[in-house]
Amino acid sequence: MKTCTRCSTVNPDEAVSCKKCGDRTFYLNRPRNSARNNSNIGIRNLLSARAAGVLICIFMGAAVAEGFWRESRLSHLQSELAAERTKLTTEHAGSIAEQDRSAQLQMDKEEADQKALLQNPEVLSGAAARERHEKEWAMRMAHNGRLASTVLETNLLLMEELGQDTTLTAQTVLEKVAVLAAPPDSRAEVTPDGSEFRIRVAFMMSRLSSREAGAVTKYHTTSAMRDEIQELSARVMRDLYSYCGSRGIKSISVTCNHTVRQTVLLDGATKEEQKELFERAKPVPARLYRVSLNASQAGAIADWRQAPLSRVIELVTVEYDGLVHLTITRDRSTSQEAYDAPGELQF
Repeated sequence: MKTCTRCSTVNPDEAVSCKKCGDRTFYLNRPRNSARNNSNIGIRNLLSARAAGVLICIFMGAAVAEGFWRESRLSHLQSELAAERTKLTTEHAGSIAEQDRSAQLQMDKEEADQKALLQNPEVLSGAAARERHEKEWAMRMAHNGRLASTVLETNLLLMEELGQDTTLTAQTVLEKVAVLAAPPDSRAEVTPDGSEFRIRVAFMMSRLSSREAGAVTKYHTTSAMRDEIQELSARVMRDLYSYCGSRGIKSISVTCNHTVRQTVLLDGATKEEQKELFERAKPVPARLYRVSLNASQAGAIADWRQAPLSRVIELVTVEYDGLVHLTITRDRSTSQEAYDAPGELQF
């Protein structure tokens, strides 16, 4: 509703002019509780603003408190790290000082010992050196094991102990000595022949020559390969007779083995078929070369340890030469194993 400003007559809201005086000026009538509602709205707005302010103050206080706590924690950690650094620095300095003291004491001791040696008449005259040399020579002549510094010296002493062991038979001693004298992973066999013994040793070429492991070789021809096998076999023969020559041996045979691919090439087969047969063949250890030497031939050499290999090659008898049947291929496309095939070595 609205009221006329001239006659104070109440007119409806849709009236254009006052129904009593015709005046067109009105003012709107407000409900009696509008002031109260406005006051309530103001109070609510005021309370909301105060609550927001309180919450903001609480959050700001919490943030400030957390900042102080973090700063305090950081300061505490920095103090702990500084203390730990100081402790480690002190310990390190003490360790360095202790090492310096130990080094100085060692230097002082060595200097004192050197001065004492220079004042010792036995040292200056060489008497102490002669005495030490005589003691060491006596130990070496007695074959004292404390002076053995190489595998060869250790094996020599072990062979001597086996020869002096009366509880072992001659055949057992020969077998043990042959295994020690032969190359690593060799096969040794000792068989009696009357009152004497025959020794057979089979070794793998790769144990004495480089780039010979597996079904591969560094040689391009069988003749060049045969020359090295003859030298290797003569070396093994010399070692065996050096350690076993005085033990009633009738003969010694040495067989050189090598990993090969064994296959049968069919007549009329093409190169592709031969290549396929070769690739299908399984690598196996097989003998390539065997030499022997009997007691009468071995007697031609007085000192086996000093015997030249060329002389041994002249004396040995070639019993088997498998290199005449060996084919060396140059096909690099064929996969080659860089290790020897497992299996028993052949005599």
